[in-house]
Amino acid sequence: MLDRRGIKSHVDRHLSEAREMMQPRVRKAFEKLLQEHSFLTPDPAPYFGPLGPPLFELPGWVAIRLSEEGAEISEDALTDVLGASALGYLHIRAQDDWFDAASREDPTLVVLAETLIAQSNRLLISVVGPSTRFWQFYVEVLNAYSESFMREEALRKGEVLASRSTFEQLLAQVRPLVLPSAALLDRADRWQYRHPLDEFVFTTTAVSQIFNDMMDLYRDRRMGQRTWTLEVIGESEVDGLWSEVAGAPSGEGSGWIQERIGEALSFHERSTRAARALALTAAEAWLADRRVMLEGLLDSLHGSLLTSFVRRMSKSAAGL
Repeated sequence: MLDRRGIKSHVDRHLSEAREMMQPRVRKAFEKLLQEHSFLTPDPAPYFGPLGPPLFELPGWVAIRLSEEGAEISEDALTDVLGASALGYLHIRAQDDWFDAASREDPTLVVLAETLIAQSNRLLISVVGPSTRFWQFYVEVLNAYSESFMREEALRKGEVLASRSTFEQLLAQVRPLVLPSAALLDRADRWQYRHPLDEFVFTTTAVSQIFNDMMDLYRDRRMGQRTWTLEVIGESEVDGLWSEVAGAPSGEGSGWIQERIGEALSFHERSTRAARALALTAAEAWLADRRVMLEGLLDSLHGSLLTSFVRRMSKSAAGL
């Protein structure tokens, strides 16, 4: 199976090919999106990481799992799935950026998103062909994805609460990340693993979202965003939150932060159970690293991690 260097090489190839197929103005918008997410750069860090969603690790883990059952996945199929993962993720990011924009008059990101989903689908077709089973699932996922954006709009208008239930419903915005690995299950005729795969993607992205919402408290408040984390902590409590952590003894951070990380750890436990249901042994080291990082947040926030939190929040507050 591919190592990280090989994965990045194949992802970059697909991103470059997609860029070459675009018309000039769409290509310019795509290049800006790539730059914002640090793709097509020499640094592999933005492609991988225990606290981010396993965009490129997961297809590799699933391919290993399938090969253990004797269902071999060709390298061509795996690399096409990696390309679909990258383009599908950037499709989500482009639409999300447009929804988050102060003004929605510029249609550039919407147009770019349409281009990216078309390119991603082209690669998925090369893996699953006309499979009715896969494309019915695809429609289900995209319908939930679309509905989640409508719910987010209702949240912004104050029509729904920023509750745990809303948080989980909004996670449908990242549910399309399950599609590339589901394509491998379909190709290998191992569709019985689809439900634990869905659960794994849902819970791993929930952890990532809670972490990001903690990091972006000031930015979200400044931009008028409403998140479950901001709702729980309370907008009036945000300013004193990190000074409270800085003055606390090691391992005794703010109760609000402990509660948030506790929620992340709860979702992480669900990820671990889903991985076991999939017999996804190749994910064990990644899951162990993720747990260590989450527990480290709880135990020593006043140290170097606090510095990184404050630095990022300061940049957010400054609009950088």
